[in-house]
Amino acid sequence: MRDLIAAEWLKLRALPSTRWTLALTALVLVAAAAFAAHTKSPTDEYGLSDGFPLAGYLALIIVATSFGATTMITEHSSGLIRATAVAVPARAELVLAKAAVLAALWTVAGAIMAFAGFTVSGLILGDVSFALPGTVPALLAATLIAPVCALVGLGLAVLLRHGGTVYVCGILLLVLAPQLAGTHQEATRAVNHAMLVPAWQRLTQSYGPPSAVGDIYATATQAWLAYALWPLLLLLAAVLVFRRRDV
Repeated sequence: MRDLIAAEWLKLRALPSTRWTLALTALVLVAAAAFAAHTKSPTDEYGLSDGFPLAGYLALIIVATSFGATTMITEHSSGLIRATAVAVPARAELVLAKAAVLAALWTVAGAIMAFAGFTVSGLILGDVSFALPGTVPALLAATLIAPVCALVGLGLAVLLRHGGTVYVCGILLLVLAPQLAGTHQEATRAVNHAMLVPAWQRLTQSYGPPSAVGDIYATATQAWLAYALWPLLLLLAAVLVFRRRDV
């Protein structure tokens, strides 16, 4: 398993697009935080969510999901997956090695982006405070949304294989579906609370403090469960399918 992880890391590290993708995504997220802070009304009270701009994190979610999917899609499109499957007959370990490398890479990148965006926003607004209630869970949620989405992208790529289909499904599931499943009706509220973007919004308080908005939020427990179950279920399905499917 260690050799597999080293090989997968070598694949990612050797690609110039990896560095450019991470750098540009970080730049967009920090710029979104700075722009949101500049456009904030001076009369508005500083809140925790000011360091976590929705536009920047939606971009991060799309990029991380697409990046995770690309690690498998490129192997299918180039035919490299056949040689890999011959060299590594243990297909479950192959998927898990890719998942481990993606999770590690995007956790580090997500942490840097989360702290940079939060700090830049606070500096512009004149209030860089890590003592606000909920700051630690918010920074953790902002950090982990990137690896979670990268693993979701990997799982979708193993299941669907076709690049265009995977990218469209990723955007529909993670970005558009929460907009369609509103929180005003009980039937759609449960669906909304199970989605990743609302979970991120709950933990970073991007709607405002939970006590002020009522049922628009999932509970913190529901939000963390969404973070855990999305990648877990998709990777489990990916492993089961990949072990039985011809490459």
